[in-house]
Amino acid sequence: MTEQIASVTVPASLQELLSFERLLLDLSAAFISAPAQEIDDVIDRGLARIVSTLGIDRSTLNRVFPLTGRAEVTHSFAVEGVEPVPKRTIPARDSNPWALSKATANQPIVFACLDELPPEASLDKENWRKLGLKSHVMMPIVVAGELHGSLNFGCIRSERSWPDDLVARMRLLAEIFGSALARKRAHEELELAVGFERLASGILASLVLSRHGEENQAIALGLRQIGEFVGAERVALWHINDGVPFGVAQQWYADGFAGVAAQGKAPELPWIRALISGGSVVRISHLSDIPPGGQADAATLRQIGVRSLLAVPIAAEGSNAGALTLASIAREHEWPDALTPGVTLLAEVFANLHEREAVERRKLAAEVEAAHWRERLAHLVRVHTAGEMSVALAHEINQPLYAIENYALAARRRAAEAAPDMPRVLDLLDKVIGQATRAGDVVTRMRDMVQRHDLEPKLIDIKRAVTECLDMVKMDCELRDIDIGLASGNSLPAVVVDEIHLQQVILNLLRNAMEAIEGAPPGGAREITVALRLNECDEVLVEVADRGIGIAEGDLERIFGSFYSTKSNGLGVGLAICRKLIEAHGGKLWASHRGGGGAIFSFTLPIATSVD
Repeated sequence: MTEQIASVTVPASLQELLSFERLLLDLSAAFISAPAQEIDDVIDRGLARIVSTLGIDRSTLNRVFPLTGRAEVTHSFAVEGVEPVPKRTIPARDSNPWALSKATANQPIVFACLDELPPEASLDKENWRKLGLKSHVMMPIVVAGELHGSLNFGCIRSERSWPDDLVARMRLLAEIFGSALARKRAHEELELAVGFERLASGILASLVLSRHGEENQAIALGLRQIGEFVGAERVALWHINDGVPFGVAQQWYADGFAGVAAQGKAPELPWIRALISGGSVVRISHLSDIPPGGQADAATLRQIGVRSLLAVPIAAEGSNAGALTLASIAREHEWPDALTPGVTLLAEVFANLHEREAVERRKLAAEVEAAHWRERLAHLVRVHTAGEMSVALAHEINQPLYAIENYALAARRRAAEAAPDMPRVLDLLDKVIGQATRAGDVVTRMRDMVQRHDLEPKLIDIKRAVTECLDMVKMDCELRDIDIGLASGNSLPAVVVDEIHLQQVILNLLRNAMEAIEGAPPGGAREITVALRLNECDEVLVEVADRGIGIAEGDLERIFGSFYSTKSNGLGVGLAICRKLIEAHGGKLWASHRGGGGAIFSFTLPIATSVD
């Protein structure tokens, strides 16, 4: 199960194993119940418990970046008189190559004394000697087949042996830390993705809403914002004209990092260009990651000072139209997975701009163009709404994920018993499946919401559609301590609408209602009521009423104007788009004051005409 360097092992004492079992249970429970933002504190306390339970001198947690060969000391605890390992970045590929290869292969390193290390570990041995290590266990942390880091157990003042059964439990402990680190990393990537999606939404708004002749300024601003957000020193938009190789359409570079890109020349990068032309994203964290077939590209990148590169192809009308590139010069960059979708979205934004310019050149009918860009803008509002809901959605998804982890750990322990209670194990696995389905439903709803799609009017049950929207914001309302309810008759006629557009309108109105309540003076009623009924014109009437700050006199109509917003970070297009979407379906949308304080947003939809 583990790789032992020592040839002789001693069984662990029963008391030591029992203490370690208690440690496993306590840390597992602590990590499961801790919010993502408190995981660092739980890790610090956990390392202290490890040192105390095992009677060792120091325990350290490292984060490893396999692509760049770097290791980062994130947490360390040591007994009094022994210095913890300082937080720092270690070039593990150079300083500890043998240990990095073992960790990458998910093989632990266990030695009771430095002389047990093999000859190929000579460089690692010397560096460990400098750290004062006499005995050591390095347990890799691997999650879903990917190396995340290592959990280290060290003795500085004296040597000790590491019994096999104790090392096996250290592996379980590393898995517990791995689950916690995966949650923390997912939380960080979620925040990164949400931040970048909001940035992308703003850039998309400036491009879509820019007037003719202002596109270049909007793109220039967008490139600068991208570079500053991700920490890249050069961001460039490359284009292909009638099959001519890549040329610089526009670019941004940080002060002092102009180089070749500033001259508008396309460096000779045949391997990268072939991948981009084929529609593949190119992500280079370290130049050594480039395969043998791309060594010419590696040499060119090294020559122009690029240390890491992310290149996303831009497609327009079914063919490659260029690329969006982010180059890091000052340091190597990991380009996390959470960043790629946002950069891809921005690549699509620029493709849309090229498409709009082509439409203008061909002088398509104004009605076709308006519909085309209205859908793009509606998609922007959906993405923006999804970003604002991200915290509540993450909370809603985390609940079943925590339950899945808890049930899975319980099932594994049950199955490992000498006489496992299989009905209980199967019951736990059924619960895992149920919680996974619950999390999947949340993801599916949001994915359907933000995907681009063509207009698809169809016969729908409006009460069901509204109820689904309430379910999507229910968790957010609970986090804000807001009551939300639905008042509806038992039977309402069907309507013919595009369901995504309808739910976009409802979600936008619900989000506005929640923010209005958040901005109201304390002590007032925190409630939102959604009402469905038939009006006197035989139309379905939907009303979203809140007890928020209300609408200023004279603003009942103004709030539906483009670029007008009462929110400091608002785009100013949400209500304008909602009104256009409702009017496109033959209905009306308006606002009114609510007696006793607050506002009511109402819209109508014509009922479906029966067909014999």
